[in-house]
Amino acid sequence: MRGESVAAALARWELDAAAVRARVDQAATPRERERWHALWLRARGWTAAQVAEALDRDPHTVGGWLEAFARDGPPALAFEQTGGAPPRWKQTSGRR
Repeated sequence: MRGESVAAALARWELDAAAVRARVDQAATPRERERWHALWLRARGWTAAQVAEALDRDPHTVGGWLEAFARDGPPALAFEQTGGAPPRWKQTSGRR
């Protein structure tokens, strides 16, 4: 959140630290939970470097999540599967 404070970004998206904490608990996936957790820690005054260390993530990764949130709001923290093996039901083609 280079150009905008965490508080300003939260206010723009009509959230406060309590609402962010609730989103941590309500997240649909562990990765989404981790992103909300990062935002919650920043809202509580942690530096981005401290958040990255606590979550064992690269600071650029955490910074990317926070920048995306500031720009696009809560939908930016949702996790979408983009790689890996296809679901098992797509793998079965009748051949062995």
